[in-house]
Amino acid sequence: MAVIGITLILGLKGLFRGFIKEVFGIIGIIGGIFIASRYSLDIGNLVKPILALENEATIKLIGFIVTLVGFWVIVYFIGLILNKISDLSGLGVINRILGFLFGSAKIFLIFSVIIYALYQVQSFKSVIDEKIGTSMTFPYLVDVGGYIIKLDTTEVTKNIEKSVDSVVNTTKETLNKAIEEKVTQEVQEATKEVLDNVTNTPTDEKPVEPTTQEK
Repeated sequence: MAVIGITLILGLKGLFRGFIKEVFGIIGIIGGIFIASRYSLDIGNLVKPILALENEATIKLIGFIVTLVGFWVIVYFIGLILNKISDLSGLGVINRILGFLFGSAKIFLIFSVIIYALYQVQSFKSVIDEKIGTSMTFPYLVDVGGYIIKLDTTEVTKNIEKSVDSVVNTTKETLNKAIEEKVTQEVQEATKEVLDNVTNTPTDEKPVEPTTQEK
């Protein structure tokens, strides 16, 4: 019930903003998340050369943010233009009533995305179950949020773990190679030093005396 109350209170903003702005606000947020969650890697690869990114998880995150913000800005300006046209046409009361309904829906969808995303994280899941798990609206929040955003935190975690393992393995290989080269160099220097000492050591052999025939 608390979620519904907050949703309706925040939805009053739509009463003042009007229907068109609220509709395009929803389109901007949901559409931005929907598109960004599916094309984040493609957009990230376009941005990668500019920011010199290498990690795939970082590329995907940057691509998601760029896509979401870019889509929202475009839709926002379209909404401003259409709202201006609506004001000039005299559809004030209807525009504001529908704006309240759509404003409330937008807040509900935002809550849905946040709850769903947090619910996928194990450390937050137990807390959410304890606090609002018995709420009537909770199943709807999770279902709607899951439909809007396909957030596979397991895959993201695996990518991060792979990146960390790759860095660790590379570091180990570099250190092992450096140690091997150092040991080989030390052995070669020690061997060379021993050979030099053997070569430069004077011999104490006595000269061979001539035989009787030679005399």
